[in-house]
Amino acid sequence: MQHVTLTLNAAGVALPAQKAADTAAHVVAAALNSITDEHLAEPWLSGFGISYRFNGPAASIEERRITYESWLLGKGFQDITKGIREMLEEAYVFVSALSWEPRLTTQEELEQDIASLRRRAEKLNLPMLLEEVNRALMTPLTYGTELLSLQRARNCLEHRRGIVGEQDIDPNTLAMTLSFPRLKMYYMRGDQEIEIAPGEVIDTGNEMLEAPILVRQAERLRTYDLGERIILTAADFNEIAMACHMLADDLLQKLPASGRE
Repeated sequence: MQHVTLTLNAAGVALPAQKAADTAAHVVAAALNSITDEHLAEPWLSGFGISYRFNGPAASIEERRITYESWLLGKGFQDITKGIREMLEEAYVFVSALSWEPRLTTQEELEQDIASLRRRAEKLNLPMLLEEVNRALMTPLTYGTELLSLQRARNCLEHRRGIVGEQDIDPNTLAMTLSFPRLKMYYMRGDQEIEIAPGEVIDTGNEMLEAPILVRQAERLRTYDLGERIILTAADFNEIAMACHMLADDLLQKLPASGRE
């Protein structure tokens, strides 16, 4: 009988989220940078020997720019959140496989067992999936609340065209909060943190004091009222793509070691 060694690769767990963030960030950046007034004129779709034109409500170039940018950012955001979901499913398979008792098996049986774990993970809603994964980690994910917040925003974008509905809001505030981790660059003015903005002059309040530039993790909050449309800016999107990597790193640090092959 031939024996095959199976090695569990923890780094592979994070790949779906990391790839989604990288691809979405690059595609959205390329698309936004390529949009010119010429591209925003009334578009034509060229088929095989036939060109198509769809008559809709008249829109100015600036209105089209806003529409195109909103569509691109929304689609990129949805892809990133799908990648995060796939990452959690991979984590579920990983930690579940670690709990198996050593035994003899065949390749066919092993593939069936892994496929069964994947089907089970796919059927779980996100809160339940997150709970199952957290239970098996060395410590729970730092950004569990933010992860669920991103998923709520994704559901709103996909199912309600980004218009916040009853399903999306906190019943206590009648609003939906989108939160995600980010990196904050700042300096200290006395005991106060002053976040650095582009073009801002650094002022410590004392010209004799130097101001070291500091960086730490922080949280970005966006609040949308019932009936309001979710609008993402390019700056928001960049931070969300970075947040995806922060979520992935957090998960990798907390996965239990396999301890065996």
